[in-house]
Amino acid sequence: MKKLLLVAALGFSSLIGGVAHAGTTTGTFNVNITLTTACTLTTINDLNFAYTSFQAAAATPTSGGGFSVTCTNGVPYTFGLDALTTTDDAVNLTYTLSLPTPAAGTGAAQAYTIGGSIAASQGGTCASLGSCTNAAATNRQRTLTVTF
Repeated sequence: MKKLLLVAALGFSSLIGGVAHAGTTTGTFNVNITLTTACTLTTINDLNFAYTSFQAAAATPTSGGGFSVTCTNGVPYTFGLDALTTTDDAVNLTYTLSLPTPAAGTGAAQAYTIGGSIAASQGGTCASLGSCTNAAATNRQRTLTVTF
């Protein structure tokens, strides 16, 4: 009888006390991000020409004009120059610059080169025999604009 009472008491205590079960619940939330697009432009390498007075063919750059643009992935951009055709005020030679065709940003640096030419048969101006440069020109600096 004692055994029967003990078994009954144990069974009853398990009903009263019970085993505690951990409960769970979940919730959701959004992660909101505001991205401001941007483009960066590296330093543009100076564009260099060599020209001989009255030469028969147009001159193209001997070096320079390279630069890179890095824009947010998918962002379209354009190039603009303050002047495409200029007569240099030191050596009196007229040159034309040409811009590369831009693409949309990829998030990585994209390399480009500004081109140009000096038309054939120009005499130019030089105060001394031999050669001279346009280092004293007041209009030799150009401005490239990247619009995005």
